[in-house]
Amino acid sequence: MHEKTPLGERILKHWQTHHPQMVAQLRKDHQLEQTLHETGERIADLLYELTCVKKMDYQAAWETAMAEWAFPSSEDRPQRSSADSSPSKKNSPPATSG
Repeated sequence: MHEKTPLGERILKHWQTHHPQMVAQLRKDHQLEQTLHETGERIADLLYELTCVKKMDYQAAWETAMAEWAFPSSEDRPQRSSADSSPSKKNSPPATSG
């Protein structure tokens, strides 16, 4: 079991309010604690990257990081690959012929 952090508590409270089905499914699958821990770690790393490495203003960095956990993907799961951990939009729309 992972130690609960203030960030983890904040994430959980938000998910319980805005994504109760996701929380219920994570609990059912016995993945809630692990998912909260992984999400908190990823957000802490992102905040460090944005504020210390990229020298972004903390408030702007927080808002960017918050979007990572506050608005889960369309699959309603807050997991992303490590390749997608950058806040910049790397994905471009698919090319079309014509």
